[in-house]
Parts: sequence; C-alpha cells; structure tokens
Amino acid sequence: MTATLTRAWHEPAATRDGLAQLAPFAAELWTHRLLLDRRRAARHQTAEMAAITAAMESRAHALGAEALVLTGSTARGARSAVSDLDYHVIGARPSIEGLPAEIDLYCDEPADLLAKLTRGDDFAHWTLRHGCVFFDSGVLREAAVYTAERDFWPDPERKLRQARQTLDFAERLLASGDHAAALEQVRGALSLAARWWLLAHDVFPLARAELPVQLRALNQPALAHALQATIHERPGMKDLGTSVATARALTG
Repeated sequence: MTATLTRAWHEPAATRDGLAQLAPFAAELWTHRLLLDRRRAARHQTAEMAAITAAMESRAHALGAEALVLTGSTARGARSAVSDLDYHVIGARPSIEGLPAEIDLYCDEPADLLAKLTRGDDFAHWTLRHGCVFFDSGVLREAAVYTAERDFWPDPERKLRQARQTLDFAERLLASGDHAAALEQVRGALSLAARWWLLAHDVFPLARAELPVQLRALNQPALAHALQATIHERPGMKDLGTSVATARALTG
C-alpha cells in the first residue's frame, strides 16, 4: 500500500486549518489513516481496553453501523484517573451491557453527524480530527471533505454557554457541601471554560489532561492550574471555590 501513496496520513494539527491541510482526502490516504489509527489505538490501550474495543467493533458491525471511532483521552494516549472509554458510532447504537469499564457511547446517523459539524458541535469535530477510526463505510471521509471545504469550526459561544451553566450548578454543589459531586462538577465546568477559550483563539482542544498545556500556551496559567488540580489531585472546597471564581472571571 505504501508504494501507491503520494501522501501519508498524520493526525491534524490542533489549529483551525489543521484538517484542511490534509485535504483532499483521497481514498488511499483515508485507508492509510485507518491503518495508523488502529496502531495508535493499540499503543494507547491496555489488553483489557483492547478487548472492550474489539467487542464494541463486533457489536457495531453486527448492527450494520457505518463507522466506529475510539475518541477522548484514550485515543490521544492522555488518560488520567478520571478517564472513561469513549466511542462514537455512526449508525445504530450497540449495547454496552457486560463490558467491564466506564463507557461513554455517542451515536449519530450520517445526516445527524453532518448537521452537528455544520452547527459547530465540538465532539463531532473531535471525532474527525483526533479519533481512532476502526472502520468507516465512507461516511467519515465524506464528512471530512464536507468540513474541510467549508472551513467549519466548533462554535465557541456554544461552549461558553455550557461553561456558564455548569459553573452555576458547580456553585450550588459547593454550597451543598457535597465534595465528591462538587469536584466532578467543577472539573467539568473548568474543562468547558478551557475548551471555549481555546476555540475562541483558533486552537482545537485536545484531551482533557492536555488542556492545561494548551491554556498555558495561550497565557491562561490560572485556569490551567485550576483544571490540572481537579484532574490529578483532590482540591478542598475552598480551593474549588477559588477555581470557580477564576473561571467566572474569564467567562463573565
């Protein structure tokens, strides 16, 4: 196969034009992507994770799915203690019953995927850019062409609205005194605020554990420190409150 390739696939840069730099998406280039994505997934999964992914692939195929993508921190090799296994299926929703892991499963029909890309859904864009594609009937390649040709970009304002709403809920949980719930909610709110800030500055957000590095590169050390602490440590309620205040000052 490599003898026929005029270009090799590589993961897009985390920039607005990162995906477009790889276009046009010829069939042989996309086939090369699938090969490299499988290798990348194999490097980043434990044997148990790989077995779960294999089961997901089998179940998705059995339902006639158009595509299966491993997404999130596992695809990036950036797992943390709070990471789940994330998948995006194009087609019918396979069962996750009996699989021994915390799994986040997203499912879209092909038309819904295109609609989400058009209106700036960052998860759909993440799948195209950084997911490990296990199989694709052609729907993802077509979506990549569609996205690159139109310079589609995730909507920063959508993430800003989500961040503000999640910060509201985080403040209520902090007032309740429920530390475990507050920690989880603050982590989510800070992640949303980080993704908004990055998207607003034409930087594509990577996995959650990678966001602090991306934030520091854009001169946001306070938000970077606060988010990193919620990922790798267990800040107390006072520190969580300070983190929420930091995000509030940035998001308004």
